[in-house]
Amino acid sequence: MYSYQNILKPSFFVVYNMVTTEVIAVFENTSDELLELFENFCDLFRNATLHSEAVQFPCSASSNNFARQIQRRFKDTIVNAKYGGHTEAVRRLLGQLPISAQSYSGSPYLDLSLFSYDDKWVSVMERPKTCGDHPIRFYARDSGLLKFEIQAGLLGRPINHTVRRLVAFTFHPFEPFAISVQRTNAEYVVNFHMRHSCT
Repeated sequence: MYSYQNILKPSFFVVYNMVTTEVIAVFENTSDELLELFENFCDLFRNATLHSEAVQFPCSASSNNFARQIQRRFKDTIVNAKYGGHTEAVRRLLGQLPISAQSYSGSPYLDLSLFSYDDKWVSVMERPKTCGDHPIRFYARDSGLLKFEIQAGLLGRPINHTVRRLVAFTFHPFEPFAISVQRTNAEYVVNFHMRHSCT
C-alpha cells in the first residue's frame, strides 16, 4: 500500500565501485550534496559510455542552459507548492535516480540548444507524456523559424477529449527518425516519423 507515510521514510543511495567492490559513499534521499552532484554532473549518472563518434553528448541540465532552466522551474514549482518546500524538492529530484541509460535520448532533434519545443509534450527522457491535440512544433533556436513538426496519433481521426491519451517518443540517436506510441484506453497507435522534403 502506498501512503504519504511511505514517502517520508528515509531511503538511501549507495555509490559502489563495481571493480574494487567497495562502497564509496552513502546518501540519504534528502541529501543536498547528492542533489548538487546530480544537477552539476547528471551526464555522469547516465549514458556513461557513448559507443559511437556520431552520437553527441545528450542535452541535460549539466550541459545545456535551456535544460537547466527547465530543471530550475521544476524545482521552484515544488519548493513553492502548498505541501512542497526545499526538502520535498530534493526528494522529488533525487527520485529520478537511478537512471536507466536507455531512458534518455541523445538525438540532436531534442537538443535544446538547437531547437525550441514545448517540453510538456516531448522531452529527452523517453517516457509517456500527455498527448496534445496539435502537432509538436520544433523551432530553430538561432532564427526562431519553424523547422519541423510531429503529429502523434492517427491523422484525420476525431479526437475524444474525454479520454486521457498518452504518447511516448523514441528518437534515433542521429538520423531524422522517431517512433511514437500513443495509448488511448486499451488501443495503441504506432507512428513512424521520417523527414520528408516538400517539392
